[in-house]
Amino acid sequence: MTRGILILLVVLAVAGGLGALIASDPGYVLVVWGNASLETSLWFGLILLALLWLLLRTLFGILRAVSGGPGRLQAWQHRRQDRRARDETSKGLLALTEGEWARARKELDVGAALLDNPLVNQLGAARAAHELGDASGCERYLEEALAKNPKCSLAVGITRAELQIADQHWEQALATLLPLRKEAPRNGQVLRMLRTVYEALQDWQALVGLLPDLRRARILGEEDAGDLERQAWRAELNRSARVDAGPEGRLAALEQAWNRVPKPLRREPELVEVQVRELRDLGAEEAAEELLRATLPGHWNDALVKLYGWVQGADPATQLAEAEAWLSERPNNPTLLLTLGRLAMRHHEWDKAREYLEASVGLQRSAEAEAELGRLLLHLGDHEAAALHFADGMREFRTLLPDLPLPERT
Repeated sequence: MTRGILILLVVLAVAGGLGALIASDPGYVLVVWGNASLETSLWFGLILLALLWLLLRTLFGILRAVSGGPGRLQAWQHRRQDRRARDETSKGLLALTEGEWARARKELDVGAALLDNPLVNQLGAARAAHELGDASGCERYLEEALAKNPKCSLAVGITRAELQIADQHWEQALATLLPLRKEAPRNGQVLRMLRTVYEALQDWQALVGLLPDLRRARILGEEDAGDLERQAWRAELNRSARVDAGPEGRLAALEQAWNRVPKPLRREPELVEVQVRELRDLGAEEAAEELLRATLPGHWNDALVKLYGWVQGADPATQLAEAEAWLSERPNNPTLLLTLGRLAMRHHEWDKAREYLEASVGLQRSAEAEAELGRLLLHLGDHEAAALHFADGMREFRTLLPDLPLPERT
């Protein structure tokens, strides 16, 4: 900035000096040619000479271009056209970024008409046409781009798929993306869009098949890939249990889906819980109990322990004994004690059930355990104790109820 100020001061000083010089002595010039003469000041004469010099230089430049032949003139015109094409394309892309769709389309069209290879302009104009709701115009731009640039089918296809996804045309997007995956199996954008489409179509088997490519392309980290894999298998198990094939057909589909789950994931508590719940809903309680009994010793999980109290195995006594064996390692686990209370009730061991449920409530008060104990006591005839536990259970749900006045407890 200091340098700019210094230059400005120098210019002003020179201009001031010239002004003073001109004012003090304007000079005199006389030009005579035959009977004609031109009389002027020295300074004005210098200005005329400078203008004449610029005019002659321009004329000589034009004469050199013409004398150089058509090729040189064409090269000059081509450079001028390229410069204009770049300017129009830049303005069009800027308008596209700013969301000025109509202006972007117009300027990209102008730039495309001046370019030998207007691929970028055509793809940009296709996006602008799409945003303007001109589906036929959008497709025309894409077809023209592909016709002029057959080797750029990947770029054209990616643009088409992105626009189809934006319109939620999932089947069309899938039809566009599958050939692109064969053409460029490691292209990150193709893989990302395929993931989006498979999730939208709930095609969980295809999504699971895509996971290795997502990992190899480093689109997903190992943790994210694991989460997505579990999500996909959860959804696939849910879907299999609801196929339109009757109860037996749904059970067979669920078992087939479970067998397709990779072995390491068949011990994941999250997936085991989904499978057990679906088996229970389909009436396959014995299979659900066997799966829980095989999973829990090596993959302890309170949610699965609680489920073990809900399922009915082939032999209630064996089921109770199995759960009691776990108690030696986890004697103060309230969830396990709740489950033991339920299993004892299933085996009609009422006193043992009461002991387990009271121990569970003593360790951790929960509405579920209080209600279970209250129900047992009610049927054992201890109505007062049952009422107290039901009341305690209700207090656990107090956040679900409005704050209302109540009569004094009697």
